[in-house]
Amino acid sequence: MSLKNGLRLIFAWPRSKVTRTDLADVGASSAATTNVALALEARPLADKLEEAQAEFEQGNWQLQHNHPDLAERHYRRALAIHPRHAEACCNLGGVLKDRGKLEEAEGWLTQAIRHRPNLAPAYYNLGMICIGQSRWAEAAGYFRRSLVCLPTQSDAQYWLGNALVGIGDVDGARRAYGAAVRLDSNYVQARWGNAMAQLPAVARDKAEHTLAVGAFAREIARLQSWFRASQPSNGYLAVGAQQPYYLAYIESNHREILSKYGSLCTALMADWRSRTGLPLPAARGSGKCKLGIVSAHIHSHSVWHAFVRGWIEHLDPGRFELQIFHTGSRRDAETEWATRRVARLHHVLGEWTVWAKVISDARLDALIYPEVGMDPTTVRLSALRLARVQLAAWGHPITTGLPSIDGFISAEALEPSMSATHYSEKLVLLPRLGCSYKPFGTHAVEVDTAVWGIESNDKILLCAGAAFKYQPGHDSVLVEIARRCQPCKLVFFRGVPDDLSRLLELRLRLVFEEAGMSFDNCVRFVPWQSQAAFFGLLDRATVYLDSLGFSGFNTTMQAIERGTPIIAFEGEFMRGRFASAILRQMGLDEWVATSSEQYVQLVERLSLDRGAQDAVRRRISASRHQLFDDRQTVAALGERVLRLCNPD
Repeated sequence: MSLKNGLRLIFAWPRSKVTRTDLADVGASSAATTNVALALEARPLADKLEEAQAEFEQGNWQLQHNHPDLAERHYRRALAIHPRHAEACCNLGGVLKDRGKLEEAEGWLTQAIRHRPNLAPAYYNLGMICIGQSRWAEAAGYFRRSLVCLPTQSDAQYWLGNALVGIGDVDGARRAYGAAVRLDSNYVQARWGNAMAQLPAVARDKAEHTLAVGAFAREIARLQSWFRASQPSNGYLAVGAQQPYYLAYIESNHREILSKYGSLCTALMADWRSRTGLPLPAARGSGKCKLGIVSAHIHSHSVWHAFVRGWIEHLDPGRFELQIFHTGSRRDAETEWATRRVARLHHVLGEWTVWAKVISDARLDALIYPEVGMDPTTVRLSALRLARVQLAAWGHPITTGLPSIDGFISAEALEPSMSATHYSEKLVLLPRLGCSYKPFGTHAVEVDTAVWGIESNDKILLCAGAAFKYQPGHDSVLVEIARRCQPCKLVFFRGVPDDLSRLLELRLRLVFEEAGMSFDNCVRFVPWQSQAAFFGLLDRATVYLDSLGFSGFNTTMQAIERGTPIIAFEGEFMRGRFASAILRQMGLDEWVATSSEQYVQLVERLSLDRGAQDAVRRRISASRHQLFDDRQTVAALGERVLRLCNPD
């Protein structure tokens, strides 16, 4: 049986006479054993095999009747009787996988393959374990092996596509999604995935990056037409299966295409709502404003640190009854802190359908989604109307395009003029940076950069963004910086997993070589660092380089905390203006570039002038306090929410 997009099990076992191979598998005598002895031994062994098979089938029955704990018990009994029962190994591994016992599950599934190398479901379940752990390359390998054993699996093709997206192979992903659709024309998640796979995480070159937007727009139009014509009853399953996350990393105004995408999402979710009878939000009651925050990142995470923590700490409890709906799986000290600060924190409720009912039943006046576009559950929920007022924020800094979202929370310092044209939602601008940021206060540890081949006289130009923030159109800027700032090392970080950073490294190596520059003399990709080690590296850095086109808020704020000199680039859209806004708030406007050439000039000037670096460090130290603990911005958020909830 295949639970769609999840667990794959075996509910049949081939019955055959006990053969010499079967006997050897359960410890039969050696080749010298006579045929007479084999015949005598066969009867009790056959009885054991039948007994193991009966336990196996009991396990299947219990699982089909939704009793996984009893199923597990029967599978273990089957294996105690017949340890080489490959199908029991497979099903036990599958059950353990779904119960979160991943290490043991992986062991049983591997054993199933050892006993029966052509067991497609075992490879499939191993692939699903790897998917859950972001082990994309391993997952792709398992799904391919599963398909060799059983080529007609639409699920395996679909998840192969997802795994290939994870390693940045969108060409392969599109082929896999296409194969899934050919096997099952109503596989809505695969059709959806094909549209999202038009957007590469790390483009090979500028042409691929530029053409991606048009390709995505064409596929969204095809999806709209297909859903209109086919009207599948399960269309809502597509929403959130994949998201156009990487569209934000292409510098353009995407309001039009995201509005079409958002309208399709809300239409599909409205169809689900009509089928389930989920009620519409109730009118505003009296008393405190009932405000909900729906996020997968109520833990130590960039979205949490940037602004959500400040909201929870400083929203007035006398005016707001705050509930948090933590849809993610991770829980840490920050989660526990949040639990103590709010009326209620909901966590580990299960599928998104359960979350939708719980939020609906809370009868909230307003809902805030801090990072629509980063998590499957939150995008599904945000495409529904679960409160009368629904707002998004800049955890994923681009318009949601969803008609179900009324406003987009941003900040005056982050937005350019005419910024309202970038959003399908009403823009809600908070003062200054719009957040109450708390510095980490982490003690820095000294980092030995020599182990990465960085010489003592090298200028360290820190490039701290994720791989997908570095767009091909700006590669030449990095080459020119390296040319002018010798001796230097542009220092990037390998992600975990590092599939995408390897793609960026390969692309940059080619660009440097084409420009006649030695990549190995100028660039280092170093392992991902702990917070303390990253602070140590910030202390050692000559200059922190803002990523052009898609800036980094949290990394810039950490550089500010350590007093690291920064060169910022002021982009056309909010997502490209975090570092520039931060520097301007401190009066460091002269280190903000508005063109690529100016950016290179400023990096050259600052990296070559030790006196200028020291002066910038002093100025940052003297003025950074104004960026932290800005409670007035949270008070302003509260006023905006109350005004939206009480428009009269």
